[in-house]
Amino acid sequence: MPELRTVLVIAPPLLADLIRRVLTGRVAVSILPEITDPTDIGGHLRELAPDIIIVGPVGTASSLVAASVSSHTRVLSLSADLTHILGPNPGDIAPFTPETLAVRLREILMTI
Repeated sequence: MPELRTVLVIAPPLLADLIRRVLTGRVAVSILPEITDPTDIGGHLRELAPDIIIVGPVGTASSLVAASVSSHTRVLSLSADLTHILGPNPGDIAPFTPETLAVRLREILMTI
């Protein structure tokens, strides 16, 4: 089974670590280097060519990411209060729990 190439963007270190721990063992995923600096997000994303990007929490970085990803890359965002996962499609909103995050990534994996 292929692995989802995943990049975490603008996720605070504790949140990034929690996401890594949640996904390990639940989903076939490889976490690529994190992008913590919004400078040249587009260049980094084009270079890494991820399958999925997890942006957290929602802010100006979300629009920078959305504008710089290829059409095959799925983007998930975390709400500002970290209670919901947004995406990958407009209107997709789910509670941000370990299981819902894993389910969302498994659904994406099945479409690639």
